[in-house]
Amino acid sequence: MKAYKNLSELKDKTASRAWLFQIAYRSYIDHLRKDVRRRELGEKAAPPANDTPPSAPIGLQLDIERAMNGLTGDCRAVVILCLAYGFSHAEAAQATNMALGTVKSHVARGKTKLRAFLSAYERAD
Repeated sequence: MKAYKNLSELKDKTASRAWLFQIAYRSYIDHLRKDVRRRELGEKAAPPANDTPPSAPIGLQLDIERAMNGLTGDCRAVVILCLAYGFSHAEAAQATNMALGTVKSHVARGKTKLRAFLSAYERAD
């Protein structure tokens, strides 16, 4: 597809084979670079192997899970990255490929919803 789209750039028709290989090679290099970046972001997003979250009573765990499930998928993802795993907003934005402002608003909105849910939980005790 790239060759067809850029066919007008081919100056010398006798060098078409080299031109096609150059396009293929550059596409391959771009693919490798993207793959490396994806792996790096995946490693950054993975929780550290040694860290174990503090245990909470089963009822509280279920309530926290219920509160987290009330958040949208994107909001839940950045709340977990920032609050549970200690990512900065910039790191979470890079890991999720979201704009920094979007991450900040998702975290703020998520905190507000979680506080409201958990404050109701505390009043019930």
